[in-house]
Amino acid sequence: MAEFSDRPWSDIDKTVEAYGSVEKFCAACLIDLNPPGEEKVASKCKLPVKEPNGKYNKNALPAAAAALAGARGGVDAPAEEKRRAARKLVRLYRMAKMEPPESLKQLAGEK
Repeated sequence: MAEFSDRPWSDIDKTVEAYGSVEKFCAACLIDLNPPGEEKVASKCKLPVKEPNGKYNKNALPAAAAALAGARGGVDAPAEEKRRAARKLVRLYRMAKMEPPESLKQLAGEK
């Protein structure tokens, strides 16, 4: 079962250094646009939802949902990657016993 934190997301250091490696940073993100088998580049990893300690952060979920909906300039990723991220995010909302926003459910392809 995934562990969740409710620390303020703005208090979390989301730098690659805080995560210890680019690989760990990318694993904390909903979107990883790095080609398989190639060295990871942090700028191709988007929407972190895990803290460096490995716990999902409940406050990161609405921030990621808002970005997928276009807030803060949106997310520079292909539509299918956004849909995949939305599906993951809906699952995380439910695991955290939170209600996903309608806009997120629509993006994920739910009715």
